[in-house]
Amino acid sequence: MRKLMFLAIVVFVALSLLPATVLAQDAAKVTVVTCWGGPEGIGFNAVNAVFTEQTGIEVEHIDDRDCHLLPQIMASAGNPPDISAMPRPGVMAQMAREGLIIPLTSGDDPVMTDEYVQANYGQALIDLGSVDGEFYGVITAVSTKSIAWRRTEVFEDIGEDAPATWDDFIEYLDILAEEGIPPLALAALDGWTLTDLFENLYLNIAGPEMYHQLFVTHEVEWTDPTVISALEHFAEAVSPTDTRLYGGSDGTLARGFIDAMDAVMNGDAGLFPLASFMRSFGEANFPGQTCPDDFGYFQFPTINEDYANSVVLGGNFYIMFNDRPEVREYIVWLAGAEAQKLMATQETGPQLSANYNVSADVYAEPCDGMAAAMVANANHVAYDGSDLAPGAIGGDAMFTGLQDLVANPDSVAEVAQFIEDVADTAYDM
Repeated sequence: MRKLMFLAIVVFVALSLLPATVLAQDAAKVTVVTCWGGPEGIGFNAVNAVFTEQTGIEVEHIDDRDCHLLPQIMASAGNPPDISAMPRPGVMAQMAREGLIIPLTSGDDPVMTDEYVQANYGQALIDLGSVDGEFYGVITAVSTKSIAWRRTEVFEDIGEDAPATWDDFIEYLDILAEEGIPPLALAALDGWTLTDLFENLYLNIAGPEMYHQLFVTHEVEWTDPTVISALEHFAEAVSPTDTRLYGGSDGTLARGFIDAMDAVMNGDAGLFPLASFMRSFGEANFPGQTCPDDFGYFQFPTINEDYANSVVLGGNFYIMFNDRPEVREYIVWLAGAEAQKLMATQETGPQLSANYNVSADVYAEPCDGMAAAMVANANHVAYDGSDLAPGAIGGDAMFTGLQDLVANPDSVAEVAQFIEDVADTAYDM
């Protein structure tokens, strides 16, 4: 035992005498924080293994469900990760303004060139990853929230094309009701599903600039005519509640998002507006049924032609804390088509890519490929508004207000004033 202790001390001393540059070279490593545990974590680790094999640079992956908080805690302690996948662009903007993260395309020696970014991502997505005109975040692992799920046979039986405009959508709801199929299975028990619906309405009515001013800066108030219009469109879709809503108001307010998807899958209801990640729930709960053969989706209808082909999305932004050659090499590789294709084609935990060089046909699941292409080719893109807004708005007031609107579609003015009253103080905190 003494000999072992002596040898350990000798090795420690010898290593401590090596030049720091040699140690750094021998131990080239990049740390990355993500929210991806479980299957997604397995897939991400497999992608990192390819990078390590190609470069010799080790990737240490730290997954944490609160991955929007962990990098901030680590940075405050003076030991930030090299890279983080950040699901909240508002937090990314805050850290950028505090000088905690590194702009990727600016400066005398940029991490990556504008040309490289533009060769891989559309301008709407580049703008989404920018703060005060500087590009900080490469978006990946995306999901589109601008779709409505339906059963394929219902579409075929009715003989209707996917509704392209809002008027077409309302007409389609009426046709479903006439056929004896409750048109909408909403999941108002999970308030965030209602905020997703409102966000699509507002983006399609007012566009991304006013969307930002509503959710991020509160330059647009909740009593603004554009917000009232979005709430009125919401009310139009759900009323009369006894015919438009599966289970009426009471059933809708008591229903969670998985039950809403099940209602569409088993033919009890016509449509469920929610994100692309619901494919996995549909196939898991109804074995043998596949997308798009048995069920599928269509893109949220256009309301204002000026903002046609708009997409509300969720996702993660790769942001960079430490500037070392191996960190640069890693984030540039992650942003590129090779890594993004690997992430999209993992057998376990594949993720949707926003890189438009990743073809839709590489996905094992066709509906995933269609969703990724929808994001990559969108004309107007906005991030989930409830994630951008203060918690008192996005997690509380919007939930309550929109649930009240489901219960009473005539309460548009009251709901708008209620949320505005909360916003008056929430944005000053």
